[in-house]
Amino acid sequence: MKKKIIYGWMLLIFGMAVTSCSNLVESISPIKPVEESNTIYSETFASGLGNFTAKSVVGTENWIYNSNGYAIMTGYVGGVNKADETWLISPVIDLTNVTEAHFTFDHVARYFANAATDATIMISENYNNVDSLPTSATWTQLVIKPFVDPNAWPSPLPTSDQISLTSFAGKKIKIAFKYVSTTTKAGTWELKNFLVQRGEAVNLIGNSGKEAVPYTVSEAINNKGLSKYVKGYIVGYNWGGSSSANFFTADSCTQVANVLIADSVSDIYISKCLVVQLPLGIVRDSLNLKSGKARLFGKQVTVYGLLGSLASGLSQMSNTSYFILPNGSTGGIKPIEPILSETFAKTLGDFTTQNVLGAQVWGVSFSAATMTGYVSPTNNANEDWLISPVVDLTTITAAKLSFDHVIRYCTNPVTDGTIWVSENYVDGLPSTATWTQLPTSTFKDPGSWTFSTIGPISLASYSGKKIRFAFKYLSTTTKAGTWEIKNVLVLK
Repeated sequence: MKKKIIYGWMLLIFGMAVTSCSNLVESISPIKPVEESNTIYSETFASGLGNFTAKSVVGTENWIYNSNGYAIMTGYVGGVNKADETWLISPVIDLTNVTEAHFTFDHVARYFANAATDATIMISENYNNVDSLPTSATWTQLVIKPFVDPNAWPSPLPTSDQISLTSFAGKKIKIAFKYVSTTTKAGTWELKNFLVQRGEAVNLIGNSGKEAVPYTVSEAINNKGLSKYVKGYIVGYNWGGSSSANFFTADSCTQVANVLIADSVSDIYISKCLVVQLPLGIVRDSLNLKSGKARLFGKQVTVYGLLGSLASGLSQMSNTSYFILPNGSTGGIKPIEPILSETFAKTLGDFTTQNVLGAQVWGVSFSAATMTGYVSPTNNANEDWLISPVVDLTTITAAKLSFDHVIRYCTNPVTDGTIWVSENYVDGLPSTATWTQLPTSTFKDPGSWTFSTIGPISLASYSGKKIRFAFKYLSTTTKAGTWEIKNVLVLK
């Protein structure tokens, strides 16, 4: 028995000796434990409404479970629009022990007269009796971007923006999806995968990710596919892209290919880290931990590159081309930042829509902003504007606009798809401001759904000003085309 114990200890000591000679030293480079779930509450609606409660205030229709795995509400029944007000109310969401929280859900909202008022999200701190109507409590409407009709029934359902609940931290709340319809117009709302999580909401915001306002690491992880500035603390390194070879230290680092950055030096988990690849040259020479341990470990750095994922699932920055150190020193090739950039890959971003004529509106489909007046088999008359946020050219002398698009089946692409600029538009209908048309003589139907790049279109005449530009779509009951737009850029 003693021999077995001694032999076992010899194996353990030998194993420790071998490990100590390795680059992957556990005692020097500890791997963090698996992170606890950030989920506060989750309901998929995959098999029913769960602990949510459906409450009808007006009308006979109500939220119900659909066997395809989602909650659904519509006031459109048997070809008739019906007047309804119905609420889908969550159970208690306990935020008493969190300081930051947000929620998301997958959904589609279609055919509403005005989604900004007819499909809303409400929160109450005192709705306690599930047998009572919502009117028995006090509710606060969350201010969010109005939902946009995607003009199709997407599959899978798109995920909403992350919606902040931080202002309710320390409280117990209920969240409700409030649906309204009339005898004139009754939309349909489908909903699934409701999820409340710890942490502040992170979304792609107009100027975020630029040098002046870099992404946090958390924002970088949630906005893959973009080239952005990211600011974080150097907290370790990774070996070979492996999900299990992450070392939150600079000791014994013999590789120079990457560093790990995080938003904190104390709350470090690999799910909260970004693997920053260091290409050959000044970026690698300046940022690797092998030669820069004392100078870099635990220090903040701002890096620029392409956000994505490794095959192991770790979040990464590749093509890292530029960096800024805390002392202000820089290295690499500084990117030319766009004044405005919008892909329309998931949402309309900070662009807004204005419906002047017709029932159809701009939405997102096939990773592009899309507008069509054709609803099979009918051509519909429409005038719809997709309007940019404010573009600040007060310090720019020669800005240029470009975008990728395809426009098909119009009466005339040159007149049915046009671009306009305003110096005094604030909000509301386009007719409330003065607009000047930009040249679009090159627009044509390519005969396929192949995108082409338009531009650069000069905006030099607007130097020193703040403007908005808009994509204006027209269709008739005789001919209704389709216009798809993506990768909108305003460059210096």
